[in-house]
Amino acid sequence: MRSTTPKPEGWGSRYGAWFEERSAAERYHLRPPYPPETFELLASLVAGPEPAVLDAGCGLGDIARPFAPLVARVDAVDRSAAMLDAARRMPGAEAENLRWLGGDVEDVSLAPPYALVVCGDSVHWFDWERVVDRFAEVLSPDGLLVLAQREWLRDERILERLRPIYSRHGANPHFQPLDPVQELERRGLFGAIGRHVTAPHPWRPTLDELIGCHHSMSGFILEKMRDPEAFDRELADAARDLPVGEDGRYLLSVSAELTWGRPVPDVRPRPGRPRRPPRTPG
Repeated sequence: MRSTTPKPEGWGSRYGAWFEERSAAERYHLRPPYPPETFELLASLVAGPEPAVLDAGCGLGDIARPFAPLVARVDAVDRSAAMLDAARRMPGAEAENLRWLGGDVEDVSLAPPYALVVCGDSVHWFDWERVVDRFAEVLSPDGLLVLAQREWLRDERILERLRPIYSRHGANPHFQPLDPVQELERRGLFGAIGRHVTAPHPWRPTLDELIGCHHSMSGFILEKMRDPEAFDRELADAARDLPVGEDGRYLLSVSAELTWGRPVPDVRPRPGRPRRPPRTPG
């Protein structure tokens, strides 16, 4: 049974719309790439002889572009025109089996069925009630929904210094450090089947790249911050505690947490809509 608990306010549509700012699209490539193990795992979850994949909230195609060579087709959807403009200029964006689609994934025209729907650092920005029903409709009977999240800067000593900086300068006053997978499960919208955390993969940003990476995140998008220059100074000061290689780049790492399962559609009858039985994996 679905819960009536509303989605956390910090993940509301007004904050998700901030990714339409060009500064966010221009800096999104500074985020660490998904570890190669991510795509090996995704490929292992795909079923069918000519599998199609939907990348929902694709951004620059950080999942769609590396994954396209491993499947028959990838449809990459994002509501931000600025993000898609930048995505089309990225390596691998010209693959013949990769389609870029602009619009809200809740109602954009799609070409199902999909063996896999992947949300990479994106599911928290959707209209959960609508998008879960959409995913259930476009997935094949054995298809899976995969929720992927990147993690970096995980050293607790560094995080202790960063948290007050984030709190002072973050533009989203409603932000809460919640897990979207847990929130979806708690509302009866997603049923997890499996989970995997990849091994850490090296990430070697410069200071400018590290700062730019932060400005691709919703709470630190330049156009929305009150004093981005002060944020940059404080972040640079905190970064002095990070390990640095001989080339001056930070010795960091990124891992990806992937949780896969099935969306739980709303089967309650509504006026003008017949009751629909729930779909289960074959």
